[in-house]
Amino acid sequence: MSFKISPTSGFYALGIFCFGLGTQHALFEGRGLETVLESFIVWSLSALVFFTAYTLSDRDISLDGRWRALVLSLGVTAAFVLLAVAVWLTWAIRGPSRELSFLVSFAGALGAAVGTRSGLYAVEGNERLKRAQELSKLLKINQRVLRHNIRNELSIALGLLEDLETADSTEEIPETTRIIRRHLDDLLEATDRTRRIVSIWETDARREFDLVEAVHAEVTAIREDHPEITLTTELPETCRVRAHPALSLAIEEAILNAVEHNAPDVTVTVSIHTRDDGTVITEIADTGQGISEDDWRPIELPEETPLSHTEGLGLWIIYWTATMSGGSVEFAENEPRGTIVRLLLPPDRSVLSMFSDASRNR
Repeated sequence: MSFKISPTSGFYALGIFCFGLGTQHALFEGRGLETVLESFIVWSLSALVFFTAYTLSDRDISLDGRWRALVLSLGVTAAFVLLAVAVWLTWAIRGPSRELSFLVSFAGALGAAVGTRSGLYAVEGNERLKRAQELSKLLKINQRVLRHNIRNELSIALGLLEDLETADSTEEIPETTRIIRRHLDDLLEATDRTRRIVSIWETDARREFDLVEAVHAEVTAIREDHPEITLTTELPETCRVRAHPALSLAIEEAILNAVEHNAPDVTVTVSIHTRDDGTVITEIADTGQGISEDDWRPIELPEETPLSHTEGLGLWIIYWTATMSGGSVEFAENEPRGTIVRLLLPPDRSVLSMFSDASRNR
C-alpha cells in the first residue's frame, strides 16, 4: 500500500505539538495549581487546533490550499514563539525570570490556534475569489461562442439552404450541401469543446497519472491519424503526477494544435522534464508558423475583454486542465521559428512510493 502525507496529518501533528508543550509545562514546572491552570490554557488552545484538523475535510478548500494553510499556521506559530522568547529576554534583562516555559507553551499554542483558523479562512477566501474570477471568464467564453460562433455558422448554413431552395440547377447541390455540412460540423465541434471546458471546470477531483504513458498514448494515436507529420518525443522512463482527469485530453489538444494548424512539413517535439522544485513540465514545441498572440495572450489575462479574446477553444481546454490540476500553462517562441507550449504540473505529494510499486508488482 502507498503512504501519503496529508495536510490533515500536519494539522494533527501541530495539535500534538501544542498539547505536548502544555504537558511538559505541567510535568516540569511543578508549582501546583498555578501550573495546572496554565497547562489547562495551553491544552484548551490545543483542542482548538485538533478541532480544526478534524473539520478540515468539510471545508471547501483544495488540497494545495490546505497545504498553504498549514504552512501559514506553522509560520504564525513560529512567529508567536519567537515573540514570547523576545518578551522573556526583556524580562530576564531586568532580573531572574521563571516564566519562559509558560510563555513559550502559551505563545506556541496560541499561535497554532490563531494560525490554523486565520490561515484556513484566508486561503478559503482567496480560492473563492479566484474561482469567481475563473467562473466569470468561463461565462464570457461561453457567451462569445454562443454569440459569435453559433450565430455565424448558423447564418451561413441558413443562407446556403436558401440558395438551395431557389436554385435552378441541381449541379451545385452536392457542393453546397458539403459546405453546409462543414459549417454544421464546425458548430458541433465548437459546442462540444465548450461543453468539455465546462465539464473540466466543474470537476475538481484529481487522480494519479503516469505522464509518460499518457503522452505516449496520445502521440501514438496522432501519428496514426497524421502519418505525414514528423512527431518526436523526449521522455523519461516514467513520471508520476497527480492531475485533473482531463489531462490526456489537454495533451491531445496541445499536440493537435501544433499538428493541425501548421504545414505538413512541421516538426513537433514532445518532451517531459522536471524542475529543481519538483514541477513537472510537458513541453510541446513545433517549427510551424506559431500560435497567434491574439489566441494565447488572453489565456494569461485575468479575464477576456471585447478587444482581447481567443478563438482557440483547445487552448482553453489546456488552460483549465492545468489550472484545475494546480498548475499553469506557458507559451514561448521556438527558435528559429514556431511555438512552445508548456504544461506545468505540481509534483505528486505522495512519499514512499516504493510501497505502491511493490504493491502493484505482487
